[in-house]
Amino acid sequence: MINVRNLQFSYPKSSKEAIKDLSFSIAKGEVFGFLGPSGAGKTTTQRLIIGLLRGYGGSIEIMGKERSKWDYNFYEKIGVAFDFPNLYKKLTARENLKLIGSYYRSAPKDIEGLLVRVGLEWERNKKVEDYSKGMKMRLNFIRAIMHDPDILFLMSLHLDWIQ
Repeated sequence: MINVRNLQFSYPKSSKEAIKDLSFSIAKGEVFGFLGPSGAGKTTTQRLIIGLLRGYGGSIEIMGKERSKWDYNFYEKIGVAFDFPNLYKKLTARENLKLIGSYYRSAPKDIEGLLVRVGLEWERNKKVEDYSKGMKMRLNFIRAIMHDPDILFLMSLHLDWIQ
């Protein structure tokens, strides 16, 4: 699913390489995690893979295609749950999911069932600004999986609340 070969990256205005000669492969169905100290390049690597950063050296191949060759169809294939939830605070959970779901070509799968699965069924009509951090994280997780992605990126998530 993901093959990274000899990845290199430096941030502009930095003399230090953020990533130097990184290689790894992730097979379909495999769970893969980055562990390491702060500044080791974990987040930078994820941002390169999902396309938030560009200008890398080496190769990032995703589902058989070089990352730089993907267009916006790539985002139909991946789900990303960032460590800081990116939600519309003035909308309810249901409104957030309906709006975000409209960004995808395929209709979101069973939003009500997903809310039940993460324990937010009773809070579905509450504005997100009134949610606790944990509730926002659970809603953010639904946002990442509701379009049934082929690859899921969980960035610094605590998943102990999944039932």
